[in-house]
Amino acid sequence: MRALRFLPALALLALAVALALLAADVRSWQRTLTSDDARRSGATWNAPARIPWSLAERLLGVGDDVRARRAIALFERNVSVRARLDNELAVAAARARAESALAAVARGRGPRASQAATLLGILAFRDLAEGGGRDPSQAEAATADFQNAVRADQLDETAKYDLELLLRALEARGVRTGSNGGAGAGPAGRTGAGGGTPGHGY
Repeated sequence: MRALRFLPALALLALAVALALLAADVRSWQRTLTSDDARRSGATWNAPARIPWSLAERLLGVGDDVRARRAIALFERNVSVRARLDNELAVAAARARAESALAAVARGRGPRASQAATLLGILAFRDLAEGGGRDPSQAEAATADFQNAVRADQLDETAKYDLELLLRALEARGVRTGSNGGAGAGPAGRTGAGGGTPGHGY
C-alpha cells in the first residue's frame, strides 16, 4: 500500500520526462530545417528523434514540407546530369527517383504541389528540347505538367506564365498536343498539380 502512494508522483515524473524529450525533438526539427535549408548540398531534412512514431514531426506538421524539400533536392541534383555510356543506367534511375518524389508532392494542392508540377514540366520540356522539339507525346507531357501546376495554385502567376510560354513555343513550332491540350496525366502516369516554395510547418 505504501508503494502505491508513490505511483502518482512517478507518473508525473514520467510525463515530465516525456514532455521534455518531445520539446527537445521539436527544437531538433526546427534546427534541422533551418540548417539543411541553408546548406542544401547533402541536406537530408531528417531530425534525430527521442520520442518514437514521428510525434514531433506530426505535431509541427512538417511532413509535407520535408517531402517537398527532398523532392526538390533530387531534382536539383539530377536536372543537369547528362547520361553517358558509363553512367546511363544510374542517371536513368536517379531521374526516375526524382520524378516519383516530385509526382507524389504534385498530387496535392497549393504552392508546394504547384512547384513540384512545374519541375516535372521542366524535366519533360528538356526531353522535348533534346529530342528536337517536335515530339507530340513529349509536348503533351510537358503541357500537362505545367497545366497541373496552374491547377494546384491558381494564384501562382509564374506557373501561368510558364504554361503560356510553353504553349507559344509549341505553336511556333507547329506542334499539336491533342484535342484536350494534354491536360491531366503526365508521362508514366504522373498526375498532380502544381510554383511556390516549400512552406514551414512551425
